[in-house]
Amino acid sequence: MSLFSFQELMAEAAEGGYAVGYFESWNLESLLAVADAAEATRSPVILGFSGIFIPHPQRLVPDRLSTYAAMGLDVCRSVSVPTCLLFNESPYLDWVMDAIDCGFNLVMFSDEEMDGPEQTASIRKVVERAHLAGVAVEAEMAALPGLAGELSTVPTDLNLTDPVAARTFADQTAVDALAVNIGQAHLHGHSSVRLDLDRLAALHRHVPVPLVLHGATSIARDDLAAVGRMGVGKINVGSIIKSTFFEAMRQKSAQVGERYNPYDIIGSGFSSDVLTAGRVAMQQVVGDLMHLFGSAGRA
Repeated sequence: MSLFSFQELMAEAAEGGYAVGYFESWNLESLLAVADAAEATRSPVILGFSGIFIPHPQRLVPDRLSTYAAMGLDVCRSVSVPTCLLFNESPYLDWVMDAIDCGFNLVMFSDEEMDGPEQTASIRKVVERAHLAGVAVEAEMAALPGLAGELSTVPTDLNLTDPVAARTFADQTAVDALAVNIGQAHLHGHSSVRLDLDRLAALHRHVPVPLVLHGATSIARDDLAAVGRMGVGKINVGSIIKSTFFEAMRQKSAQVGERYNPYDIIGSGFSSDVLTAGRVAMQQVVGDLMHLFGSAGRA
């Protein structure tokens, strides 16, 4: 059994001077791609799903959170490297509470529509419920710009995290990890940003919990390689792996002629399977990032 607590993963990362990647999945193939990469590189990993899109009211077909939890937990327990399971960055408080009951061992509530005091109070409620169940909580003071996908260039106001305010927020909420902004934005790979590493050093001095970086797809690789040695315990990755999966599927689909065997191209697991093409391509990207974060070989 390789299901670890988030705190255990972070303690090992801090001692080793590396960051553990959270590579957001959305179905079985993507979940297994992350697990395959972790096994191949012997890296600890955080598996999980989006708390924005699984509960989203615009979904054509509603899904049960318990199904994702069961799938994620089974994969976590079946791999031979340390893992934990995250319900990530959700503005739906009731779903975050359900995620605690479903067995996720790390949850995150964030609603940018709330004002500061209201969000802080809601996070405290999550922490109280989660800690009673042995579940860890990640939080952020403010969401990164571009969460809705509207950005293609770096905005002028990044709303960088203030170290003193971050310490106050961490103390008030008793969270187990704090996502900070040191120059990132959700640019989905359209542009690259450099991080304010001096600000990161100050945050590491002030904040008593592991730091988290969201928006890794658009962060310069040199900076991603450095942050694990500077107090960042967790790095979130989404856009680049979704784009990789989709492009591999699109290219494989373009090779399918008019006369095809549907059993071969969907669900066979053969070289002709478009889903397998996405899974293999995604595994390669995730493995590369695990090496970059310094977590490869640390299992």
